[in-house]
Amino acid sequence: MKLSQNRYFLVLFCALLLITQVHAQKAGLKKIDLPDLDSHLTFLIDDDLEGRATGEPGLDKAAEYIRKQAKRIGLKAIDDNGDYYQEYTLVSKRMDTENSSITVISEKEKINLGNPFYLLNPDTLNHEISGEVVFAGYGIYSKEDEYNDFDGIEIGGKIVMIMNRGPLDESGKSLLEGQDWSSDRSYQFKMPGIIMRGPKAVLIVMDPKSGYNSLEEYSPRMARYLSTSRYVKEFGQKDRSFMPNVATKIIMIHREVADEILKGGSKTLEKLQNKIDKKLKPVSFDIPETTVEISANYTLDEKAVPNVVGLIEGNDPELKKEVIIYTAHFDHVGTDGMGGVFNGADDNASGTVALMEIGEAFMAEQKNLKRSVMILWVSGEEIGLFGSKYYTENPLIPLEQTVVNMNLDMVGSVRTERDKGSVGGEKVSVLGMDSLSLIGGHQSSELMDIHNQTMDKVGMFTDSTMNDPNHPYRYFYRSDHINFARRNIPILFYSTGIHVDYHKITDNYDRINFEKLKKVSELSYLVGYELATRPERIVVDNPFSNWGRMR
Repeated sequence: MKLSQNRYFLVLFCALLLITQVHAQKAGLKKIDLPDLDSHLTFLIDDDLEGRATGEPGLDKAAEYIRKQAKRIGLKAIDDNGDYYQEYTLVSKRMDTENSSITVISEKEKINLGNPFYLLNPDTLNHEISGEVVFAGYGIYSKEDEYNDFDGIEIGGKIVMIMNRGPLDESGKSLLEGQDWSSDRSYQFKMPGIIMRGPKAVLIVMDPKSGYNSLEEYSPRMARYLSTSRYVKEFGQKDRSFMPNVATKIIMIHREVADEILKGGSKTLEKLQNKIDKKLKPVSFDIPETTVEISANYTLDEKAVPNVVGLIEGNDPELKKEVIIYTAHFDHVGTDGMGGVFNGADDNASGTVALMEIGEAFMAEQKNLKRSVMILWVSGEEIGLFGSKYYTENPLIPLEQTVVNMNLDMVGSVRTERDKGSVGGEKVSVLGMDSLSLIGGHQSSELMDIHNQTMDKVGMFTDSTMNDPNHPYRYFYRSDHINFARRNIPILFYSTGIHVDYHKITDNYDRINFEKLKKVSELSYLVGYELATRPERIVVDNPFSNWGRMR
């Protein structure tokens, strides 16, 4: 009889505990509110914030708004100053365009060209480069195709000029089978082989068939990005330039500059490209009696840039020392310099406002939390994951007490009829209303189980297409979660996928499906709630450090 009573009270206790948990979850879920999501996002994507570029006034306005919301919600400030800010110093090295130039010197004349150019790997404030010039077609060596743009020429110690991409047919398809050279980013694959040949500099020009004369025509945003090199002062003087510490300087030039250089050989870029593509044979040569002088000069400035962070403290005397960290970057890519603003509604105002609602949800049931929950809005994601890297190197709670990082980046979109083909060289992958892209979960089978159970509970489906650390698009490494994963902290990265408006001015209010955004916010909250209330910490049974050589 006594044993039966004990069993009865045990069952009753478990039932009451379950009811309490369900009630707490519902209390939190009620705080994730469509009008609030709409209101917060509308503020963050206003043109007045100028695209929230890191280091610019618009980002400061966004940070101040987020800070006010953190305080309103009741998050605890745990930074040294008690103002919800964790600041780092951004150093910007900008090209001084008025004092930078390319000069073409021939036997007949010396022409100083004012066309913009972009040095991809600056390593000092002043660069002076001069030398003879060699035209090397596309700069491709393909053994499989028996094609070699370097056959019969010597580029060591000289300036070599190449076209972007590779030989193409009339439809734009690569004529070489060894590798697809039709991508506008193909120059990246050419550089190692060219640099091994020891040129002073590589001049890259958009090929005429591309339809673009210059980088700024192709992508004003990329042109502005390349005109400025940025790094975090506290990390040491490490420029995030393309192929740093390489003596050969890599420079993107205007087509008018290329044609001026080619005058010495009585050629034009268009005629040379047509000749190469027609016969699929290289046309490479030294440009006679022509030298080029390049002067590239830079200025430095420093600015304090904030992460915004607040805490919901747990109630267990010991377990509250552990923390689940939610992250979302609140920066975007700024303006196009011609009046257009990249407001980044989905990337990543969506994740930013989701964290506001998730924080409010946890505050509604704080008394039930065993572990603490941190809401961390990070800056600098678009220019190098700077904010999250700074946090993981300067954690406000010791990293060994961090249970999981849940990262939300682009979580407010649903596939439309417009979402076809590719964008920026990547296949459009945005999902439907009931699906969510997952990256992560590899480090802990328990964490993956919690994710799967919660997805079933809310009636959503997991898309794991991109959940491969070796996927060619490298999504596992391209958002803020990676800085936690590298510290052996299990991660879940949620996204609704890449859409046709990715990094375009059209990523605006109309891109957002607020019902989907609410659904992802609720899912993320429920996963975190389970992690914050379970008695035992999840086991990390496959730490990142055991994965072998990863980027």
